[in-house]
Amino acid sequence: MNLRRMRGFTLLEITVVLLIIGLMIAGLFAPLETQFEARDRRQTPALLDDIQTALLGYALTHGRLPCPDTEGDGLSNLPWNPLEPVTSGACAQSVGILPWSELGVPGTDAWGNRYTYAVSQPEFTRPDTDALCNGGDEAGAHFDLCTRGRLNVRSRGDAPATSGIESKAELTTYATAIPAVVVSHGRNGSGAISAEGFVRAAPTGADEAENADADAVFMLRGYSRGGAGCADNATESSPLCEFDDLMIWVSSSVLSARMVQAGKLP
Repeated sequence: MNLRRMRGFTLLEITVVLLIIGLMIAGLFAPLETQFEARDRRQTPALLDDIQTALLGYALTHGRLPCPDTEGDGLSNLPWNPLEPVTSGACAQSVGILPWSELGVPGTDAWGNRYTYAVSQPEFTRPDTDALCNGGDEAGAHFDLCTRGRLNVRSRGDAPATSGIESKAELTTYATAIPAVVVSHGRNGSGAISAEGFVRAAPTGADEAENADADAVFMLRGYSRGGAGCADNATESSPLCEFDDLMIWVSSSVLSARMVQAGKLP
């Protein structure tokens, strides 16, 4: 009888087997993780499209866009009071959480985070009251055909003046004078607020930080994993930093056209 066979596996043999199994499992998980991320990045734009439709529908119903949610309850702040349109139109703040409950849309993106919502207020949060084209007047700003938004979306691409010869990471203007913007902070969730109300870690790259600093400028560019030595600038010798935010906005021209078609303006 072979005594060596009777001893069974040695510790080294068991270690090698476990290592091989671990590598096989890791090899399976990596493609699955990639598939899940691709699925979530397909799902969230569809959710954002629904949100855009809901915002347009809200404007058609109320003659205005909602204020951001600042308390996490899914309702805009300040609540709209038609008897006090001037004070109601002055939102508690211009950037906050999407008022998902008021709009009747899902409250989180595919990664379980709240959407950031910014609105040009009071210009688009006060309905027209005089049927005149004077909504751009700061003293009595309200939503009519002359109203212009405050928000801007930027991106990165070829420098227009060089016909693409110079940096492909130059800051470019994507859209200006926007009434409202909605941002999903992507899988990394940097700068987002969770469904439980926790503030996620701040973005590490300057471009993602634009979508979390509560100002009037937002950034939309291609997906990037970042890496060592990354920099969000026009220097092509270094990679751009991590960026996985997704976004939609309400166009002033589309919003006005829908309001005119519905007989809400002028």
